[in-house]
Amino acid sequence: MPRHAQTIFGARLRQHASNPQAPAAIAMPGRTVTYAELVDEVDACAAWLLREGCAPSDLVGVTIADEVSHLVASLALLDLGIPQVCLPTHDHALARLRLAQRLSVNRILVADVRHGLDGIATLALTPDAPRVAPSDRPPDRSSDNPDSTAIYFTSSGTTGEPKVVALSQRLMSTRARRLGECQSFTPDERVLMAVPVESYPAKTTRLYCLYLGVTSVLPAGTATAARPVLDLCTRLNVTCLELTVLQALGIVQEGAGAGQLPGGTKTFVGGSRVPALLRDSLRARIGPQVFVNYGAQEVWRIASTYPNDPRPDLESVGPPFPWVELEIVDDDGKALPAGEVGEVRARSECMIHEYHGDPVGTLRHFRDGWFYPGDLGALSPDGSLCIHGRKDDRMSLNSIKIFPAEIERALEEHPAVRAAAAFAKASATHGDIPIAAVELHASATVGVDELMACARERLGVRAPRKIIVVDALPRNAAGKISKHELVGLVVPDK
Repeated sequence: MPRHAQTIFGARLRQHASNPQAPAAIAMPGRTVTYAELVDEVDACAAWLLREGCAPSDLVGVTIADEVSHLVASLALLDLGIPQVCLPTHDHALARLRLAQRLSVNRILVADVRHGLDGIATLALTPDAPRVAPSDRPPDRSSDNPDSTAIYFTSSGTTGEPKVVALSQRLMSTRARRLGECQSFTPDERVLMAVPVESYPAKTTRLYCLYLGVTSVLPAGTATAARPVLDLCTRLNVTCLELTVLQALGIVQEGAGAGQLPGGTKTFVGGSRVPALLRDSLRARIGPQVFVNYGAQEVWRIASTYPNDPRPDLESVGPPFPWVELEIVDDDGKALPAGEVGEVRARSECMIHEYHGDPVGTLRHFRDGWFYPGDLGALSPDGSLCIHGRKDDRMSLNSIKIFPAEIERALEEHPAVRAAAAFAKASATHGDIPIAAVELHASATVGVDELMACARERLGVRAPRKIIVVDALPRNAAGKISKHELVGLVVPDK
């Protein structure tokens, strides 16, 4: 079909579709989609979108939970150069409407008309809707500007109002290429991130895999528990598995009952702090190829323990990637020597340089070409990065600096503790009073006095002054502990 313009992702998909040696584009239980089949579906969806009046001047919200339908719609929009944002089905309608209004979304693509929003044009992507012959599509109105915004994503919002990150197709293609390099993808790679497509890390990982021409393995429905994940890896020969911390904890907790991994599968864990005990337990459970990734939406991948962790005793996240510049700096922006704790800053070709429509957030996190994720860290003499927690979470108790991560690591050494989270309670007299909440392993029992003694033995004056045992630490979809919610839960306002 003649085309007046080609976008980066559109051209790449057609390149893979024309390769008779290309692997499957998508693999999932009961279904495999080739690149040629995927392009046919994308073309049909793109023709339908144009027939419905969509143009590059629009901003389309995508509210579709089905994995394949969401990817086809997203790829069709990328093919046409029409910007998009995910308005997840799992969010409340008011939250979706608030984001849509914030970004001036003027069309919403849904699979279920009940997900439409008042005042915004709704396009229903029913099973029959996109079957428009590509040859019958209206004159092509694609935008081939690779630097215009292609997709908007929001941050997790665990520290307040979500920030909006805008990615162009050029930047996405750069990140995709770096993904293939940093995880040593081969042409027959089969990648599974067992998180629903409506989340930022899952959607971008799937799109990057399709850009690279490797196979993206999709979870069955929204099942992301330990057993379904490992069973799916075995059934579909997954070679690269990406887990959240919560999923890794589940695999360890379920033990042999969670299933097995195919030999040689690389497992990457990220999204939040990965305790040393969890790493060791996961390796004992599924094999030695367990690695930790560290990064942020704004600058993407920063560091990794892959392929070898030079200092596992440091609970490090590994050295930065070759294309990343990383420094630890003091409050004045002066670089600190190895071993000293300060603020992490990074820059690379994969980063954005501002938040969309947020000059205050931009000024706080982007300075002089660097991105400041808000984490505290230290570099070992060999260049490995060790994270010590969020800068905003750093405590000062009677002028004694206390890092949440040191409390969390100490408590997690106790065999009954599954995970710990440390935070501060403000005191007019003493500054910050360190408190810790712990989540225990299933069926484990331990007294608070025993945990306090354990913490004092390891930390001395830096030990928490109070420890609370909770049924489960509050986490977001990626497994990151929401300390803001935890503070409100265990230290209610008076």
